[in-house]
Amino acid sequence: MKKMNFLIFGMHCASCAASVERAVRKMDGVTKVYVNLATKIMTLTAEESVTPAGIIECVKDNGFNAQLIEDRRQTQEDEEAGGRYFLRFLAALIFSMLLFYAAMSGMLRLPYPPIPPLANAFIQIALLIPVLLAGYTFYLYGFKTLAKLSPNMDSLIALGTTSAILYSIYLMIKGDCENLYFDTAGMIVALIMLGKFLEARSRGKASGAIAELMKLSPETACLMVDDREALIPVSELKPGDRVRVRPGERVPADGVIEEGSGTIDESMLTGESMPVEKISGSSVTGGSMNKNGSFIFRVTHTGEDTVISKIIAMVQDAQSSRPPIARLADTISGFFVWGVILIAAGTFSIWYFAVGETFAHALSFALAVLVIACPCALGLATPIALIVGIGRGAKLGILIKSGKALESAGKTTTVVLDKTGTITEGRPDLSGIQLVPNGRFTESQLLAMAAAAEKGSEHPLADAVVRAAQERKLTLPEITDFKALPGHGVFCRIGGREFILGNLSFMQTHKIGVGMVDTTGSDSIIFAAYDRNLIGVIRIADSIKPSTAKATGALHRLGLKVVMLTGDHKEVAASIARTLGIDEYYAELLPDAKAEIIRNLQQKGERVAMVGDGINDAPALAQADTGIAIGSGTDIAMESADIILMQSDLAEVPAAIALSRATMRIIRENLFWAFIYNVVCIPLAAGVFVSFLGWTLNPIFGALAMACSSVSVVLNALRLRSFRPDGI
Repeated sequence: MKKMNFLIFGMHCASCAASVERAVRKMDGVTKVYVNLATKIMTLTAEESVTPAGIIECVKDNGFNAQLIEDRRQTQEDEEAGGRYFLRFLAALIFSMLLFYAAMSGMLRLPYPPIPPLANAFIQIALLIPVLLAGYTFYLYGFKTLAKLSPNMDSLIALGTTSAILYSIYLMIKGDCENLYFDTAGMIVALIMLGKFLEARSRGKASGAIAELMKLSPETACLMVDDREALIPVSELKPGDRVRVRPGERVPADGVIEEGSGTIDESMLTGESMPVEKISGSSVTGGSMNKNGSFIFRVTHTGEDTVISKIIAMVQDAQSSRPPIARLADTISGFFVWGVILIAAGTFSIWYFAVGETFAHALSFALAVLVIACPCALGLATPIALIVGIGRGAKLGILIKSGKALESAGKTTTVVLDKTGTITEGRPDLSGIQLVPNGRFTESQLLAMAAAAEKGSEHPLADAVVRAAQERKLTLPEITDFKALPGHGVFCRIGGREFILGNLSFMQTHKIGVGMVDTTGSDSIIFAAYDRNLIGVIRIADSIKPSTAKATGALHRLGLKVVMLTGDHKEVAASIARTLGIDEYYAELLPDAKAEIIRNLQQKGERVAMVGDGINDAPALAQADTGIAIGSGTDIAMESADIILMQSDLAEVPAAIALSRATMRIIRENLFWAFIYNVVCIPLAAGVFVSFLGWTLNPIFGALAMACSSVSVVLNALRLRSFRPDGI
């Protein structure tokens, strides 16, 4: 099976998208297909035998055009937001207003030359022609799709306005040049074009995050060749090349600094506003900005393999996906236009044949039904909110992989946190030194002796001791007669005297009293004895990240239950849980046990989000309703996750859940108003309320309402651009 993506040209409404979907899904070998109206991208999964040319031909046969997306940065310029479309809309607006003036001057008693009615009718036709030429796409696509029995919104507009024009010509032939509908047809076309223009401009703002990401990579790079500099296109870089980056320049590819240093702004990649200091050996990411300093780095990844390209591809895939909540609206959109055509035909028939109204009045009701119905609002309700919400997440350093992940994150009731590397820093550090009363050594002397004894060890606790001594720039004493008992401690001589460093059992083996030491708490304790007397203890702890307490507090304010899983000892887990106010904890766990605990929570009805960073978290991440991986974690953990936090900051977890909830709320609002709009407005246009409320709807106002409905859905989704996680 293979996955392909295509840009679809010529779509104007949800019925267009549904039509393309149906046609491609019927092809042999195609197993899954989704056409996103907001992004104009079709994503499909098919067998190897299915060719791009075959897909393109199928789309073309259905009245549209398609282009295979080979570069994930390839985007479709929205024709309705372009300058050429704007000029066409401007022409339609000017001529439709002149047409309206010519048609309504007598009724409104406006200044107008004394022209015979027949001559004025031909003037109206002359003014209408530029409007129809400006909106030619409505007729080109509308009648083409109607002929293929896959009508869309353009078909409704084409049918309605053509009916009005033909009826007006019929009246002219009969000699009635006073009650024509040319102005109605012209105003409908102009107003619909206005709505589509505003909608397209708003959609452009909605996809701004992707556009900004695409602009990050520079076009050229300064390649070092035998200590000489050569300016080359970034596309020509390859792994192993050495590249110079000066202040104010963007890093052209992923790599590792070999010479120099810099202060790098990675905010567009991680959401972190503070620049990061980079020195020799530090990794740099393509697209990040070098604020200060100059350095040379060796390229490790280029093109589609860079972090920025993978982020763009991930965000595009997510924005083009279909969340479960969209299925009902998409199903309705697929049959919507046929339903509207039938309602319009029924409306005309009832008013003309059953009620006995004039042909003109019956046509007016039917025309209002055709132009007020809006499949666009239904089709845009979900994808436009996804585009904005997932794009906003990307700018905050929260990468949401799919619409389904976003929906499930919004329904979370319990957040399960891995301890090591997620709640804590993931490495042991010195947390304190406790000296015996009236001892002969200072803290620095004790630490220096311990570091001298441990400097040859690879144990994590030993590394913490040595690192602490190095940070304090302590001078280490000489040691002799070194002996080590792995898992227990070390023995050596310092200044000719015995120095013993180890755990409680090691001290007891050497008959050294430790009764005065408090061993409670989550710290690991290293005992130190000099000349067979205890001189103090060194406490080592995997320290809690500074942002963890804030994150757990925010999760609780969101009404979520917080659970901690760890392979560490129960005493350590209990101490951390008390400190952070964690609701439940499970300790001394194996990787499979973590997944089993999540299963048990799910069986109790909980919707679980699992947060982890290591290989041992992958089974639990996959089992959870929503897997959230810390960005600094392993590749396998990130592959298993639904959401990736680029900052490696636990504070992003409540932000991701809050963003998901906000996006789902916008989607529900959009769907509600799109349904309500059509449920109320179509009966209003059909004249259902005339008999008991006296309400009727002019087709021109119907066209205006239709234009407003799509724009309002997009504008509502754009509120997500201002989402801030600070208030959680």
